[in-house]
Amino acid sequence: MKKEPFVLAFDLGTGGVKAVLTDTAGRVLKTATENYPLYTPGPDMAEQDAEDYWQGLLAATRAVFASGEYDPAGCVGLAIGAMWRGIIPVDGAGKPLCRGMIWLDARAGAEAEELNARFGADLFSSIAYWPKLLWLKKHHPDVVQKADMILEANAFLKLRLTGRATSDVSNCFVSSFDPVIDDFYRKVLDYIGIPRSKFPPRVRCDEQVGTLTSEAATLLGLPVGVPVFGGSGDIPAIAIGAGCAAVGGTHIYLGSSGWVGYCVPHTSDELYISGFDEQRDVALFGFQSIGLSYRLGVEQLYAAEFAERGEAIFQEVDRQVGEIPAGSCGVFATPWFYGEHAPLAGPDARGCYLNLGPNTDRRHMMRALMEGICYGFSLAMEVKHEQKGYPIPQGVRVVGGGAKSDVWMQMLADVLNMPVSVVAQSRHCGAVGIAYHVLVGLGYAKGYEEAASKAPVRAVFTPNPENVPVYQKGRRVFADLYKTLSLVFATNR
Repeated sequence: MKKEPFVLAFDLGTGGVKAVLTDTAGRVLKTATENYPLYTPGPDMAEQDAEDYWQGLLAATRAVFASGEYDPAGCVGLAIGAMWRGIIPVDGAGKPLCRGMIWLDARAGAEAEELNARFGADLFSSIAYWPKLLWLKKHHPDVVQKADMILEANAFLKLRLTGRATSDVSNCFVSSFDPVIDDFYRKVLDYIGIPRSKFPPRVRCDEQVGTLTSEAATLLGLPVGVPVFGGSGDIPAIAIGAGCAAVGGTHIYLGSSGWVGYCVPHTSDELYISGFDEQRDVALFGFQSIGLSYRLGVEQLYAAEFAERGEAIFQEVDRQVGEIPAGSCGVFATPWFYGEHAPLAGPDARGCYLNLGPNTDRRHMMRALMEGICYGFSLAMEVKHEQKGYPIPQGVRVVGGGAKSDVWMQMLADVLNMPVSVVAQSRHCGAVGIAYHVLVGLGYAKGYEEAASKAPVRAVFTPNPENVPVYQKGRRVFADLYKTLSLVFATNR
């Protein structure tokens, strides 16, 4: 049994929680994953049970130590990274009062319009945190009244681990170290009518917030007193793990959701931005459901094979997609099965296939779906350049489950017309970023920038000159699809 010191990082996603052991240099040693369900009880609703998070975390921890390879006594600290903008009301004992609304939930459209009207700007969308708080206050005032605290996933789990609830700076949307943003949050909460006292205090991501209680330590199989750190949302964690924590770094994340992330100096002017310290933020152009839409396409178009082969089918899909030329023989797909963000699309948007013909088969359809996602990234960079002045990068680092597909990565390089560098162990880069909150907090790392030198690249994909003009033409067509299909999408309103 190995006794060298290690960090335990938990990466909490939409589909499950991953427990990851890293050494004190941030290298991944061992991983284990436990899944939990997503509930969709009504239109635009997306909920999860916080108790499932806790049981998943316990099960993943037991699994990562099950082989006996690593001595739990070697754990020097732990931290959690979680989906942002969750809403989990709990009672005085820390028990959830209802299933929590997650980032994907888009039920609060009317509340977003109300807040936009109140504050005189188009600031709020149906999936934003504050409209969902207003929805909860309007539709379940009894829950708000009974709630001792309103937490998000990271705060809920830290409460279970340490007995103390805290919200890290990247997951806190009711208070800020920035006085301008803090004042805005206060005004929004005052309008909603929920006091700030119902939310946990804010802490730094690399701040020790407590130690494992005896009960939590027993359940986890870890020593009592292991330090627990603030942790962060998945966005800054992924930026750190991708090696893009220095100002100017740009990465693309291909997971259940997706984004283009820019590490920028902190600003008071942005509402939809994720910070992890007082010096820098991660600015995003986010996409609602990249991996979810891709997986849905596979599940529907390869249903029999998926049922028989499970996750192994994705390699076969890659092989078949690689048989189809760039541009999918004129077939286009809108990868918006769960709606999408403005300005490229909107919450009423849905998945569509266009230009199907007698020779079209599922290979064309899957390639078109993957190309549509790549077009979205290209247009996102253009929007950020025009709106915020962010430079078009000379190359990007790509992480997330989708980065495993070499076919997709070559597509992305061709559509973006720039080199695409895939980070080794990209599926674990979020967990590596979470581990750095512990490493920085304990002094093993001087700063988050150290992760860049320790995030090796497994492959670099350069643009294929023959494919670039095909995709430049396709991108122009794709850019107009939402407007072209607006009458169709209007039936969803």
